[in-house]
Order: sequence, then C-alpha cells, then structure tokens
Amino acid sequence: MINKHIVTDRTNVAEELVKRAAEFVPQLRAQGKEIDDIRRIPEETIEALNKAGLFNLTVPKIFGGHQVNIRTFIDVNSEIARGNGSASWVTTLTNVCNWLVATLFPKDVQQEVFGDGNARTCGVLEPRKCEIRRVEGGYVIDYGFWGFGSGSLHANWAALGIPIVDDNGGIIDNGLAVIPMKDVEIKDDWYTTGLRGSGSNSLEVRDIFVPERRVVSVSKAINGEYQSGYSKEETLYHSALVPVLALVLLSPPLGMARAALEVFLNKLPNRKIQYTWHNSQAEATVTHLKVAEAAMKIDSALLHVYRAADDIDRWAASGEYMDFNNRARVRMDSGHAVRLCWEAIDILASESGGSLIAENNLLAQIIRDARGATNHGVIVPTTNLELYGRILCGQEPNTVLI
Repeated sequence: MINKHIVTDRTNVAEELVKRAAEFVPQLRAQGKEIDDIRRIPEETIEALNKAGLFNLTVPKIFGGHQVNIRTFIDVNSEIARGNGSASWVTTLTNVCNWLVATLFPKDVQQEVFGDGNARTCGVLEPRKCEIRRVEGGYVIDYGFWGFGSGSLHANWAALGIPIVDDNGGIIDNGLAVIPMKDVEIKDDWYTTGLRGSGSNSLEVRDIFVPERRVVSVSKAINGEYQSGYSKEETLYHSALVPVLALVLLSPPLGMARAALEVFLNKLPNRKIQYTWHNSQAEATVTHLKVAEAAMKIDSALLHVYRAADDIDRWAASGEYMDFNNRARVRMDSGHAVRLCWEAIDILASESGGSLIAENNLLAQIIRDARGATNHGVIVPTTNLELYGRILCGQEPNTVLI
C-alpha cells in the first residue's frame, strides 16, 4: 500500500520532512505537561505525526516509505525533540526499529510488517529473561521479559532480542525476533522523572510460536550479514548496524540542547541577576561567556554527529561494510556528542536561577528528559571512551557491539 503522504519529489524530501517536524514544535511544547501527566504521547498527536509521514523515515520506498539517509534521520527527529523529548524518543526508536526490520529481515517478513502502510515497530535487543525452545519451523518462547520497550504503546510490531538455541536447548547465538504486538503484554511500569511520555514499559511474552523466517542472527548482522537483499543502490539498508543504533540516539539530545538554548535566550531579556548590580542578565559578561560556551558545545556535538552520519552513509554507498575502527569511532562520536549536549544544557540550567525548579518551566522538563536520554547504555561517554581507547591502544574490545 502506498502512503499518500509520501514526498514524491525526492530532491526536496529532507527539507520537507524537517519542515513537517518543525511544525509540531509549538504543539509539543504546549502538550509537555499533559505528556508527563499521562505518561504517553496523546494518541491524536501520534496520529498527526503518522499522517505527516514521520514514522516512515526508514520504511523502504517499495512499501511507501521515505527511505531517508542517516543525516536526514537525525535532522527530522532532533526537530521533534525541540518540541518534546519524549515525543522524539518515540519517533527515533520507532524509526530505527523499522530500519532493523527493513535491513535485517527477508522481504516476506518486511511484507508482513510494512504491507499495510502503517508500520510502527518497537524493539529491545537484550532480554532480561527468555526461556525458549527450538521446534519444527521455528521457536517457542515459553516466557520472555524485556525492559525499556520505548514506543511500545503505539507499536504494532516488536523486534525483541532472544537467544538462538539448538534442539537440545543450548545457546548457539544471539538473535532478533519480530513479533506482532498482539502477542506481547505491555507492563505498566514506566514511572520516571524523565522521558515520562516515551512509554518505555517492560514487555512480556508467554507461550508464543515465532516462525524461523522472523528470527535473524544478531552476531551475523553486526558484521554486515543482512537478509533483506536490497541492491547496493539502496544504501540505507547497507548501513553498519551498531553505528546506526548508537548514532540515531543523538537525535533527541541534540534537539533538546537546541531547545534549551532557545528557551534560555527567550527568557533572557526579562531577567536580572538577583543580589547583584546587574539589572539585565543579558548585559552581564558572565552570561555572554556561558551562552557562547553552551552554543559551541551544541555546534561541536552536531559536527561529530554529522561526521559520523556522513561516514555511515558513505560506507554504505561504497558497497563495503564499514570497517572495525570506523565503527568503533562512530560509537565514540556518539558518546562524545551526547556529553557535549548534556554539558550545554547543564550550563544553561546553572544560569537560570531558582525559577528553574518551577513545575511549568519548560527548561526544567528539558533537563529531566535530557538526563534520561543521555544515559542510554549504548552512548554513555565513559563506556565509549574506554572502548575506543582500548582499540587505539591495540587491546581487545570489551564488547561485541561495534
């Protein structure tokens, strides 16, 4: 089914999608308290985002999707984050999980997921617990439990990490299974101070059969062995797995950092510095120094992200899978950029006075959401620094997720 909201002029697709995302910013900012209160994105907002085609960024063109490159992915989702961090977390994770289906799985599975033109996939790579049996034609998950199922409240499919076992129950690989959400129970356990509206609840599965065609090897995928079968011209689906999974998570922090600077500057003309002679904070030298520092950190983060995005796209277009050292460097770019985003937000918070703790202060919500977004395990700066440093020093990596 062809999505009637697809952009037909491919030369303007990126600009049009970013424009569509930007149009949601005022609405999402106005809905901020509601989103936190109900702990989800309002359904009418989800439908509006869907109607605008903002959940179809990575869906293949043959299924009516936009099939954007990684830089456009970042730009669109970071625009949404300027409006609300939780909303961007949902669109970011949904779009990258759609990309997982389109990249890792064969066409018949893609037809199941994308065929109705309304695919929204959530995903968790690693289970907390998974009891699984090999049976004829596939696997039976007797019991499975996964944490942090971001976007699950609005999803119709889930991509869930499972152990791949042999006939005797021995684990022989790590896999990823695509499961319809009708077979998944969403646990109501997402009670947080940040990203409250992302609906990152735990997911539970009991006694379901997963056909073999809907299970792929994650270890093979990490090394570029994909089953999707797209030609080398369909470059999005030849992008390196872990670099994509890491880098796209920068979309929300980048947008929230930009939003924090906008909010701070908008309030600046009417603020003074309490208990000083400065009747205008905008005239104080310390303000100039802090604002410039925050702005440069945001710009520096964007430069790292764009370098990584362009490298992912370039390697995919070359017909070669991104080499090991460059994949590790993209993880480092992601970790360094997320640190810069948080540092920029923290600088602006420190200059915002006691009003920062007001419940209706937009900057306070940005800080709460950004703290959650910047703590994701794949982009934690210290973890990525250690990994990259080990590789530069000729040591073995401490993870397979490269």
